[in-house]
Amino acid sequence: MINSQYKKIYISTLLLSVIVGITLIGLLYFFNWSSIVQSYNVNEGALGVVLVILSRIIIVSGMTFYTFYQWFKQEEQYFSDLPFLFGLFFMLLVFGKTLDLFIDFIYQLEEFMFLMMVKIRFLIMILDFLPMIYISIGMILFSFSLKDKNSSLHDEKYQNKIRVRIILVIILSEIIAIIIVTNISIISILYPIVVIPSLVTIVWLFNFAHRNKRLSQVNNKILWIGFAAYLISQIIRPLSQFIIGESPIFVIFAEALDLGIFIVIFIGFYKKSNYSVE
Repeated sequence: MINSQYKKIYISTLLLSVIVGITLIGLLYFFNWSSIVQSYNVNEGALGVVLVILSRIIIVSGMTFYTFYQWFKQEEQYFSDLPFLFGLFFMLLVFGKTLDLFIDFIYQLEEFMFLMMVKIRFLIMILDFLPMIYISIGMILFSFSLKDKNSSLHDEKYQNKIRVRIILVIILSEIIAIIIVTNISIISILYPIVVIPSLVTIVWLFNFAHRNKRLSQVNNKILWIGFAAYLISQIIRPLSQFIIGESPIFVIFAEALDLGIFIVIFIGFYKKSNYSVE
């Protein structure tokens, strides 16, 4: 628990992290600005790509601010609180999209540098899913604890230890996998291996919570529908990209679709379920 007397310190730390992140991405843009402008000028439809991704960044930034604001409004703050976890989820998505916009316009970089940028983006994506995976693991352990043979899981501290260990295994295995990747093609194969199981787990989480009347502070029905739509979009997107090709129109459509999906997810966080936790 974060004591109320440390709330200002935590706010400062969070703001500092955001400033550092913005500064690092800003430097990427600054040192590659000429290449970005050149790419922008030669690509028809580039303005639409910029506008749709910027719109997504701005809107999701608002979601981030709202979720963290809700967290700080609470009398006591826990790192396991849903507003905090959703805040991390949305915040990391914002940084991911700013890097996506950068990657869309710097394909002229040498292969090694481009690969590094894609790896960093992949790592951000892995971290972005972790807050929802953290909740999912907790819900899975809760479902196991309902069985008599798993009586040890009735201990909340023991549950948390297992949850942390599972999270560490997931993080380390995925980071090692992305570090040893040597080309973009392998990352393209690794992407669905990581994304699809993660999203399936998240969809299961909110569907399970809805059926068992858990997590009443959010609307689980809307959330599982939203994440299911996001899962479908992530499955369809690589296939469509392979068939249609990477074009500004495709990017605009895909980003606009994902923006609509994330608005649905945010509504799921904003609205409470119409049941009480038993």
